[in-house]
Amino acid sequence: MKSLHRALHTLLTLLSHRLPSIMAEEQEQQPNEPLKDPPSFDPSKPSTPISYPIKDLDSLQSRSFFDSFHYPFNKSSVPLPAPDVAAPDRPRILVCHDMMGGYVDDKWVQGGSNAEAYGIWHWYLIDVFVYFSHNLVTVPPPCWTNAAHTHGVKVLGTFIVEWDEGKLIAEKLLSTKESAKLYAERLAELADALGFDGWLLNMEVSLDVEKIPILKEFISHLTQTMHSTVPGSLIIWYDSVTKDGDLFYQNELNEYNKPFFDLCDGIFANYSWEEDYPKRSAHVAGERKFDVYMGIDVFGRGTYGGGEWNTHVALDVLKKDDVSAALFAPGWVYESKQGPDFETAQNR
Repeated sequence: MKSLHRALHTLLTLLSHRLPSIMAEEQEQQPNEPLKDPPSFDPSKPSTPISYPIKDLDSLQSRSFFDSFHYPFNKSSVPLPAPDVAAPDRPRILVCHDMMGGYVDDKWVQGGSNAEAYGIWHWYLIDVFVYFSHNLVTVPPPCWTNAAHTHGVKVLGTFIVEWDEGKLIAEKLLSTKESAKLYAERLAELADALGFDGWLLNMEVSLDVEKIPILKEFISHLTQTMHSTVPGSLIIWYDSVTKDGDLFYQNELNEYNKPFFDLCDGIFANYSWEEDYPKRSAHVAGERKFDVYMGIDVFGRGTYGGGEWNTHVALDVLKKDDVSAALFAPGWVYESKQGPDFETAQNR
């Protein structure tokens, strides 16, 4: 009996010392709170699987993503029902998902702890879904690809070159036609391996005009390689640098950006267009008018109609002029906490 009492006393002593740390852990990570990032991230070491971007050309060139512990977890598991079907011959809707820098709750590929994480359920209205961030290579988390593919929606990652750092990246990317082709092939390989359907290309830097032929080679080679590797894939050009090398948003399809449009599957026109720009763009595009996606910033930053709850004003113009729409950041309803609650606002 004495030995039993001693054992119980020892157990209670251990619990009394352990209880504060257990309570601290519970306070640190409560249910429905977002999971926290580890203090440091080494993609080669086993850890909770996540989706993450590629931040430099060296990592893209070396194919280091394929050596990552996280790589197999980032493969989508739902193929498109009919992947090689051409884009529908009608005005289309492209949704460009930009939220809080990207890779928020959606990066936890095995599920997160936030039951109120953002989601989209209007897939039947969408033709193309773009996952966007301001990292060099934005790889879509598989949860988005699986959801989109279930509803027959194509998914694009983002390749973006911007700001002062972007000028250095562009110099390396476009140093020769061979280098441009190499990086194009790396992007195509990545999309094929992870099971998504192409790229949004955004070159938001000014370029020396002699680099434009190499840029065109990059766009052309990526488009051709993607089409041969992933039938039905799409390369969409963002309205940014012009054929003269100037970073000058045209907000429409015209002579300054059409040379890039001619090499790929469509253009995402910047969102500061005016009422007659869609009609002018349709005229320039001719038979490819549905490949012109006129940008609409749902946050309303300089966008026609003001965005937010007036986003339909811009959509009505695009419908009238028979071109496609690119909705940027529809997660506005979630980020800005529109009332009375997210579900009601999302369905509005």
